[in-house]
Amino acid sequence: MNPFPTPYPTLLGDDPALQTALSTAVSEALTEYPGLAHPFRTAISFVAVDQMPDGLGFRHAGLHYGDSYFTASLAKIGALYAAYELRRSVNAVAREVTTPQKLFTRLRSEFDGVIDASVPAIAHAPGLTRAQRLPKYEQIFATTPAAGALACSFQPGFQDKLNKMIIKGTNETAAAVIQALGYSWINGALKAGGFFFPPAATGIWLAGTFTGSLPPVLIPSVNDGKVAQASTCFDMANLYAHIIRRTLVDPDSSNFMHALLATSAGGGDDISFLDFARRPVLPPRDFGVVESKVGYAPLKTGIKVVSEAAVVESLGTGQQFVVVFQNSLDDNANSLPALGYIVDRTIKLSHPAPTGHLPPTTPSAVIQALAAMGVDFSVSETNLREWLTNPDFTPYPAIAQALLAWGRGFKAPVFLDVIVWNYEHTPGVSSPRSVADVKPDILKAAVLEASNERYGTQATAVEQLFTA
Repeated sequence: MNPFPTPYPTLLGDDPALQTALSTAVSEALTEYPGLAHPFRTAISFVAVDQMPDGLGFRHAGLHYGDSYFTASLAKIGALYAAYELRRSVNAVAREVTTPQKLFTRLRSEFDGVIDASVPAIAHAPGLTRAQRLPKYEQIFATTPAAGALACSFQPGFQDKLNKMIIKGTNETAAAVIQALGYSWINGALKAGGFFFPPAATGIWLAGTFTGSLPPVLIPSVNDGKVAQASTCFDMANLYAHIIRRTLVDPDSSNFMHALLATSAGGGDDISFLDFARRPVLPPRDFGVVESKVGYAPLKTGIKVVSEAAVVESLGTGQQFVVVFQNSLDDNANSLPALGYIVDRTIKLSHPAPTGHLPPTTPSAVIQALAAMGVDFSVSETNLREWLTNPDFTPYPAIAQALLAWGRGFKAPVFLDVIVWNYEHTPGVSSPRSVADVKPDILKAAVLEASNERYGTQATAVEQLFTA
């Protein structure tokens, strides 16, 4: 049995308009922050979390996004993915056996040879035994009876280490996770999944424990010679896009990975380098950080380098973007403020916020567009059309356009009039007359309340209401 996945499709498609926005933002930053190195050194993938015109992927723009850089702890996302990929493969065998002993015997018999041969550079690396290269199944998995067979979950201790590796960022727990999974499984899964490419030695690579507890296996990088942790921005962004689409491993696994990265952004020990709210030294921006994993470590020159994969959200429209950056050096005090500026300006240049009142839009077109995303109404259509033509006196045009700007569809319809009522009855909130007046968090809460009230559900986040 082959334990590895088939390659995941590339979800990112080049978008000229987004590329122009990013390139313009970088040019502006070089003027705004004259101390920055010329040419701009940081590699970036910038991904709009909405669909391409073909409906198959996300819009992408970038700089140096195909180059592999030393990425420090950002590579721990590779171990996170590999752990859940292994759980899926182990459960496929567990459904065919009745005892833990039979399970672990079959795993070693059927998996280990395939895993050990998957990455020759690791299989032939000096100083690593076969046992060190392979997964330690008993350390990773707990079994429970299920329909006459078995089901596997992570051992509580392993799950705790996995959580701390992402949320706390501790190298000791990362080392324990990496040693339990084994270099050959981690990098074999990344290779098979289409996130690492051996001929060019580019993509996501993790073959070092961060503590020196095992000898590293090195590949070339653009910024630090041979390294044990590396990535391209593009491959990390593509992996992240699959988490967002809930297609990385399976929906449940993607949900767990999403939750860990969201917790890391909201209260993790390694604070996002784009988050001005948690890093007060950074200038305020018109976006927030909702998911994050950072890397921060010295290059061989002694200069420290910053890398990060984050999901940011426009405070004006609620639009989300995946931002992956690498090779941001801390030898210049303007590096991080400039990055925040670039992210902010790219968002605004790619989707300029409306100013003043909403542009003229026919009620029929608005109602049709809302219906396509799953927003209907419980009032008379005559009344709704009248309200949609009166931006000076009703909040309906502003809230309707703010909903459409999300670019997402709902699993089950939500009433527009109930959303508006909930929004306007939020204490301390004024009735909006333009999209710029609509507060994204209040709108999300209004939608969530409308859906739960309509269906008797208890969803806790508006993201749970969206289609994949």
